[in-house]
Amino acid sequence: MPAITISFIVINTIGTGLGTFVNLFLCYVAIFHSPPIIKTYSIVIINTTLTNIGVFGAYLHFHTYALWLIFLSFAYRYYVMIQKEPSRRALQLSIFLIYIPSMTQFLAMMFQEMDLIEVRESLNSKFPQYNLTGLTVTGAVDIITFAPMYTLIHMTIISIPLAIGIQILRRKIIAVLVLKGVDLTTRSRNLHAQLLRTLTFQATVPLIYFLDVFFFFLTHIWSHPILEFSIIIPSLFVPILTPLSSLYYVTPYRNFVRKLLIRVRPKLQTVGSRSILQVTSLVD
Repeated sequence: MPAITISFIVINTIGTGLGTFVNLFLCYVAIFHSPPIIKTYSIVIINTTLTNIGVFGAYLHFHTYALWLIFLSFAYRYYVMIQKEPSRRALQLSIFLIYIPSMTQFLAMMFQEMDLIEVRESLNSKFPQYNLTGLTVTGAVDIITFAPMYTLIHMTIISIPLAIGIQILRRKIIAVLVLKGVDLTTRSRNLHAQLLRTLTFQATVPLIYFLDVFFFFLTHIWSHPILEFSIIIPSLFVPILTPLSSLYYVTPYRNFVRKLLIRVRPKLQTVGSRSILQVTSLVD
Protein backbone atom coordinates (compact mmCIF):
# COMPACT_ATOMS: atom_id res chain seq x y z
CA MET A 1 0.00 0.00 0.00
CA PRO A 2 1.46 3.44 -0.95
CA ALA A 3 2.79 5.63 1.87
CA ILE A 4 0.35 8.44 0.93
CA THR A 5 -2.61 6.10 1.36
CA ILE A 6 -1.34 4.84 4.71
CA SER A 7 -0.79 8.43 5.90
CA PHE A 8 -4.33 9.37 4.89
CA ILE A 9 -5.80 6.35 6.68
CA VAL A 10 -3.88 7.24 9.87
CA ILE A 11 -4.89 10.94 9.74
CA ASN A 12 -8.51 10.06 8.96
CA THR A 13 -8.66 7.49 11.77
CA ILE A 14 -7.16 9.85 14.35
CA GLY A 15 -9.38 12.76 13.27
CA THR A 16 -12.54 10.66 13.22
CA GLY A 17 -11.74 9.05 16.57
CA LEU A 18 -10.93 12.37 18.25
CA GLY A 19 -14.03 14.03 16.82
CA THR A 20 -16.25 11.17 17.98
CA PHE A 21 -14.77 11.26 21.49
CA VAL A 22 -15.09 15.04 21.92
CA ASN A 23 -18.69 15.06 20.67
CA LEU A 24 -19.72 12.14 22.88
CA PHE A 25 -18.08 13.89 25.84
CA LEU A 26 -19.97 17.15 25.11
CA CYS A 27 -23.17 15.14 24.70
CA TYR A 28 -22.64 13.66 28.18
CA VAL A 29 -21.87 17.06 29.69
CA ALA A 30 -24.91 18.65 28.02
CA ILE A 31 -27.24 15.90 29.27
CA PHE A 32 -26.05 15.63 32.87
CA HIS A 33 -24.34 18.96 33.65
CA SER A 34 -26.34 21.68 31.91
CA PRO A 35 -27.59 24.30 34.40
CA PRO A 36 -31.39 24.76 34.56
CA ILE A 37 -31.21 28.03 32.64
CA ILE A 38 -29.99 26.25 29.46
CA LYS A 39 -31.55 22.83 30.09
CA THR A 40 -34.02 23.25 27.23
CA TYR A 41 -31.42 24.71 24.87
CA SER A 42 -29.14 21.73 25.60
CA ILE A 43 -31.43 19.73 23.28
CA VAL A 44 -29.93 21.69 20.36
CA ILE A 45 -26.39 21.05 21.65
CA ILE A 46 -27.09 17.32 21.92
CA ASN A 47 -28.47 17.21 18.37
CA THR A 48 -25.41 19.08 17.10
CA THR A 49 -23.04 16.56 18.72
CA LEU A 50 -24.96 13.63 17.21
CA THR A 51 -24.87 15.38 13.83
CA ASN A 52 -21.09 15.81 14.09
CA ILE A 53 -20.69 12.07 14.73
CA GLY A 54 -22.52 11.27 11.48
CA VAL A 55 -20.78 8.73 9.26
CA PHE A 56 -19.22 9.68 5.95
CA GLY A 57 -21.98 8.07 3.89
CA ALA A 58 -24.33 10.79 5.12
CA TYR A 59 -21.62 13.44 5.36
CA LEU A 60 -23.12 15.93 2.91
CA HIS A 61 -26.55 15.95 4.47
CA PHE A 62 -25.10 16.27 7.97
CA HIS A 63 -23.12 19.30 6.80
CA THR A 64 -26.27 21.13 5.70
CA TYR A 65 -28.16 20.02 8.82
CA ALA A 66 -25.37 21.39 11.05
CA LEU A 67 -25.78 24.78 9.35
CA TRP A 68 -29.54 24.65 9.92
CA LEU A 69 -28.89 23.84 13.60
CA ILE A 70 -26.60 26.86 13.96
CA PHE A 71 -29.34 29.04 12.44
CA LEU A 72 -31.88 27.54 14.87
CA SER A 73 -29.48 28.14 17.77
CA PHE A 74 -29.22 31.85 16.95
CA ALA A 75 -32.99 32.08 16.44
CA TYR A 76 -33.57 30.35 19.79
CA ARG A 77 -31.16 32.64 21.64
CA TYR A 78 -32.88 35.73 20.21
CA TYR A 79 -36.37 34.39 20.92
CA VAL A 80 -35.76 33.61 24.59
CA MET A 81 -34.33 37.11 25.11
CA ILE A 82 -37.54 38.81 23.95
CA GLN A 83 -40.17 36.13 24.68
CA LYS A 84 -40.84 33.34 27.15
CA GLU A 85 -38.67 30.24 26.72
CA PRO A 86 -40.45 27.66 24.50
CA SER A 87 -41.28 24.20 25.76
CA ARG A 88 -38.97 21.26 25.12
CA ARG A 89 -41.61 19.73 22.84
CA ALA A 90 -41.80 22.91 20.72
CA LEU A 91 -38.00 22.99 20.41
CA GLN A 92 -37.88 19.30 19.47
CA LEU A 93 -40.53 19.93 16.78
CA SER A 94 -38.46 22.84 15.44
CA ILE A 95 -35.39 20.60 15.27
CA PHE A 96 -37.36 18.02 13.28
CA LEU A 97 -38.79 20.62 10.88
CA ILE A 98 -35.38 22.06 10.01
CA TYR A 99 -34.12 18.51 9.42
CA ILE A 100 -36.63 17.92 6.60
CA PRO A 101 -34.54 19.66 3.85
CA SER A 102 -31.42 17.68 4.84
CA MET A 103 -33.41 14.46 5.20
CA THR A 104 -34.80 14.98 1.69
CA GLN A 105 -31.24 15.39 0.44
CA PHE A 106 -30.12 12.21 2.19
CA LEU A 107 -33.04 10.12 0.92
CA ALA A 108 -32.64 11.47 -2.62
CA MET A 109 -28.95 10.54 -2.68
CA MET A 110 -29.65 7.13 -1.14
CA PHE A 111 -32.41 6.10 -3.56
CA GLN A 112 -31.16 7.75 -6.74
CA GLU A 113 -30.92 5.53 -9.80
CA MET A 114 -27.28 4.75 -10.56
CA ASP A 115 -25.79 2.79 -13.40
CA LEU A 116 -22.74 1.53 -11.53
CA ILE A 117 -21.23 0.03 -14.70
CA GLU A 118 -21.43 3.44 -16.38
CA VAL A 119 -19.92 5.10 -13.31
CA ARG A 120 -17.05 2.61 -13.24
CA GLU A 121 -16.40 3.04 -16.96
CA SER A 122 -16.39 6.82 -16.57
CA LEU A 123 -13.85 6.61 -13.73
CA ASN A 124 -11.66 4.17 -15.66
CA SER A 125 -11.58 6.50 -18.66
CA LYS A 126 -10.79 9.58 -16.55
CA PHE A 127 -8.37 7.93 -14.13
CA PRO A 128 -6.79 4.98 -15.97
CA GLN A 129 -3.86 4.96 -13.53
CA TYR A 130 -6.08 3.73 -10.69
CA ASN A 131 -6.92 0.07 -10.17
CA LEU A 132 -10.59 -0.04 -9.14
CA THR A 133 -10.85 -3.84 -9.14
CA GLY A 134 -12.62 -5.06 -6.01
CA LEU A 135 -13.43 -1.51 -4.85
CA THR A 136 -16.92 -0.13 -4.24
CA VAL A 137 -17.72 2.60 -6.77
CA THR A 138 -20.74 4.87 -6.55
CA GLY A 139 -21.83 8.29 -7.79
CA ALA A 140 -23.75 10.06 -10.53
CA VAL A 141 -22.58 10.60 -14.09
CA ASP A 142 -25.34 13.07 -14.99
CA ILE A 143 -25.59 16.01 -12.57
CA ILE A 144 -28.87 17.19 -14.15
CA THR A 145 -30.95 14.76 -12.09
CA PHE A 146 -32.93 15.41 -8.92
CA ALA A 147 -30.55 13.98 -6.30
CA PRO A 148 -27.26 15.67 -7.30
CA MET A 149 -29.02 18.88 -8.38
CA TYR A 150 -30.99 19.17 -5.11
CA THR A 151 -27.81 18.48 -3.12
CA LEU A 152 -25.92 21.14 -5.05
CA ILE A 153 -28.68 23.73 -4.57
CA HIS A 154 -29.14 22.87 -0.90
CA MET A 155 -25.44 23.05 -0.08
CA THR A 156 -24.67 26.23 -2.03
CA ILE A 157 -27.65 28.44 -2.85
CA ILE A 158 -29.74 27.73 0.28
CA SER A 159 -26.68 28.01 2.52
CA ILE A 160 -26.25 31.69 1.53
CA PRO A 161 -29.55 33.00 3.03
CA LEU A 162 -28.93 30.83 6.08
CA ALA A 163 -25.53 32.44 6.60
CA ILE A 164 -27.06 35.91 6.12
CA GLY A 165 -29.85 35.07 8.57
CA ILE A 166 -27.27 33.96 11.15
CA GLN A 167 -25.45 37.29 10.90
CA ILE A 168 -28.72 39.26 11.19
CA LEU A 169 -29.77 37.31 14.30
CA ARG A 170 -26.30 37.73 15.78
CA ARG A 171 -26.53 41.52 15.48
CA LYS A 172 -30.04 41.52 16.97
CA ILE A 173 -28.82 39.45 19.95
CA ILE A 174 -25.91 41.83 20.53
CA ALA A 175 -28.33 44.78 20.36
CA VAL A 176 -30.55 43.20 23.01
CA LEU A 177 -27.56 42.41 25.24
CA VAL A 178 -26.31 46.00 25.21
CA LEU A 179 -29.80 47.48 25.65
CA LYS A 180 -30.07 48.58 29.28
CA GLY A 181 -33.86 48.43 29.38
CA VAL A 182 -34.05 44.69 28.72
CA ASP A 183 -35.15 42.63 31.72
CA LEU A 184 -32.20 40.25 32.02
CA THR A 185 -30.39 39.24 35.17
CA THR A 186 -26.62 39.57 35.25
CA ARG A 187 -26.27 35.77 35.22
CA SER A 188 -28.63 35.40 32.26
CA ARG A 189 -26.90 38.21 30.38
CA ASN A 190 -23.48 36.60 30.93
CA LEU A 191 -24.74 33.19 29.84
CA HIS A 192 -26.30 34.65 26.71
CA ALA A 193 -22.97 36.35 25.94
CA GLN A 194 -21.11 33.05 26.42
CA LEU A 195 -23.47 31.17 24.12
CA LEU A 196 -23.27 33.98 21.57
CA ARG A 197 -19.46 33.68 21.49
CA THR A 198 -19.83 29.91 21.08
CA LEU A 199 -22.32 30.23 18.22
CA THR A 200 -20.27 32.95 16.51
CA PHE A 201 -17.26 30.66 16.53
CA GLN A 202 -19.32 27.71 15.33
CA ALA A 203 -20.76 29.82 12.51
CA THR A 204 -17.25 30.48 11.18
CA VAL A 205 -15.94 26.90 11.52
CA PRO A 206 -17.95 25.55 8.53
CA LEU A 207 -15.91 27.89 6.31
CA ILE A 208 -13.33 25.10 6.49
CA TYR A 209 -15.57 23.20 4.08
CA PHE A 210 -14.57 25.69 1.38
CA LEU A 211 -11.12 24.11 1.50
CA ASP A 212 -12.77 20.82 0.48
CA VAL A 213 -14.40 22.57 -2.46
CA PHE A 214 -11.11 24.30 -3.35
CA PHE A 215 -9.19 21.02 -3.40
CA PHE A 216 -12.02 19.39 -5.36
CA PHE A 217 -11.74 21.95 -8.15
CA LEU A 218 -7.95 21.65 -8.09
CA THR A 219 -8.26 17.94 -8.88
CA HIS A 220 -9.90 18.92 -12.18
CA ILE A 221 -6.74 20.84 -13.06
CA TRP A 222 -4.10 18.56 -11.59
CA SER A 223 -4.78 14.97 -10.58
CA HIS A 224 -2.69 13.81 -7.61
CA PRO A 225 -3.46 11.49 -4.65
CA ILE A 226 -2.55 14.20 -2.10
CA LEU A 227 -5.10 16.60 -3.59
CA GLU A 228 -7.75 13.88 -3.74
CA PHE A 229 -7.22 12.95 -0.09
CA SER A 230 -7.17 16.65 0.84
CA ILE A 231 -10.81 16.93 -0.23
CA ILE A 232 -11.74 15.01 2.93
CA ILE A 233 -9.06 15.97 5.48
CA PRO A 234 -10.07 19.64 6.20
CA SER A 235 -13.60 18.61 7.14
CA LEU A 236 -12.21 16.38 9.90
CA PHE A 237 -11.48 19.52 11.96
CA VAL A 238 -15.10 20.78 11.93
CA PRO A 239 -16.63 18.16 14.29
CA ILE A 240 -13.62 18.62 16.60
CA LEU A 241 -13.60 22.43 16.83
CA THR A 242 -17.39 22.79 17.14
CA PRO A 243 -17.82 20.89 20.46
CA LEU A 244 -14.55 22.28 21.84
CA SER A 245 -15.96 25.80 21.47
CA SER A 246 -18.95 24.87 23.66
CA LEU A 247 -16.70 23.26 26.27
CA TYR A 248 -14.49 26.36 26.33
CA TYR A 249 -16.88 29.31 26.04
CA VAL A 250 -19.82 28.07 28.16
CA THR A 251 -18.70 28.62 31.77
CA PRO A 252 -20.71 25.75 33.39
CA TYR A 253 -19.23 23.27 30.91
CA ARG A 254 -15.72 24.72 31.27
CA ASN A 255 -15.97 24.49 35.07
CA PHE A 256 -17.01 20.85 34.84
CA VAL A 257 -14.03 20.03 32.60
CA ARG A 258 -11.71 21.89 34.98
CA LYS A 259 -13.03 19.98 38.01
CA LEU A 260 -12.71 16.71 36.11
CA LEU A 261 -9.08 17.45 35.24
CA ILE A 262 -8.32 18.41 38.86
CA ARG A 263 -9.77 15.07 39.97
CA VAL A 264 -7.84 13.08 37.38
CA ARG A 265 -4.48 14.79 37.95
CA PRO A 266 -3.84 13.44 41.49
CA LYS A 267 -4.65 9.91 40.29
CA LEU A 268 -2.13 10.24 37.45
CA GLN A 269 0.46 11.58 39.88
CA THR A 270 -0.22 8.68 42.25
CA VAL A 271 0.16 6.14 39.45
CA GLY A 272 3.37 7.86 38.38
CA SER A 273 4.75 7.81 41.94
CA ARG A 274 4.02 4.11 42.29
CA SER A 275 5.76 3.42 38.98
CA ILE A 276 8.84 5.33 40.17
CA LEU A 277 8.86 3.43 43.48
CA GLN A 278 8.57 0.11 41.66
CA VAL A 279 11.44 1.01 39.34
CA THR A 280 13.52 2.21 42.31
CA SER A 281 12.91 -1.02 44.21
CA LEU A 282 13.93 -3.05 41.18
CA VAL A 283 17.15 -1.04 40.84
CA ASP A 284 17.94 -1.54 44.56
